[in-house]
Amino acid sequence: MSRIDLKGVNGSNPLGFLATLGLLRILPGAKLGFCDDGSYQPFVEGLQLNKSDLAALVFADAKAAENDKAPWRFTYTKPPTKKRGEQVVADLKPPPNDPGFAAFFKRCLDDWLSGKDEGAAYAAAYFTDVAVDSKGNTKPTAFHFTAANQTFLGQVESIRASLTQGWVEEALFTGRAERSGSNLRWDPAAERSWALMAEDPNKEGTRVNAPLEWLAFRGLPLLPSFPQGSRIVTTGVSGRGDDMTFTWPLWSVPASMYTARSVLQVDWTSNARERAARSIFAICSSSIRRTSQGFGNLSPSSVEP
Repeated sequence: MSRIDLKGVNGSNPLGFLATLGLLRILPGAKLGFCDDGSYQPFVEGLQLNKSDLAALVFADAKAAENDKAPWRFTYTKPPTKKRGEQVVADLKPPPNDPGFAAFFKRCLDDWLSGKDEGAAYAAAYFTDVAVDSKGNTKPTAFHFTAANQTFLGQVESIRASLTQGWVEEALFTGRAERSGSNLRWDPAAERSWALMAEDPNKEGTRVNAPLEWLAFRGLPLLPSFPQGSRIVTTGVSGRGDDMTFTWPLWSVPASMYTARSVLQVDWTSNARERAARSIFAICSSSIRRTSQGFGNLSPSSVEP
């Protein structure tokens, strides 16, 4: 079984790391590690595949979600306002008493009881009905960065539909795979703050590395959210409000999805000896920045050995 190096991906970039989690979820039997030579490039082992085979599987995973019954899909109805009529939206901020919210959880539970756990995994990653905002709407995962007229799952669908196998190969093995399009704002390079730019960023439009964004979304269930009192907390994310940080480890010995899931639930920041014993050679962290309009972004990461 050969090793496949993902030279287009950087594990110290939050989008790159999230994308590797997605690979673990859609490639049964795969094991994942990261190069400790300063490149932080991920690699996968344990599969009888070449690069084209791997890219084809990622593309097939995206194509398989074309139908409306994909377990991660969720919509709810926004009541009419003075400016707009009733709207069906694909987002993660429903009122807890919304009928669609209850129906989604029931469907996920029924599927889980029958041995199909994909829907329940996404439900656990999306939100909890315990935590609500000042408007009485559900507070979603800390990785929900869309706002205004953008919807989280609407962006996911746009990204998914844009994929081609060639683009997947470029993103995983070459890099420099950004094209015009909307993104989930998980790549620090996606931040469009006018204060940090010479010209109005709205004139240039946004860019997206759709294959990595899709894989990052597929990896989201490995970072579930939980109620903590009246709050929601997301695995890997510390702090609250405008002071939140996503922290993740990089390991050199290939690990399965189940091992990676366990690793992500541990705080490795204060125990260097234990990290070394577990082949964790770096701790990365990226602050979560939010604008007054409600949009979020992940900052460029810092890496500590």
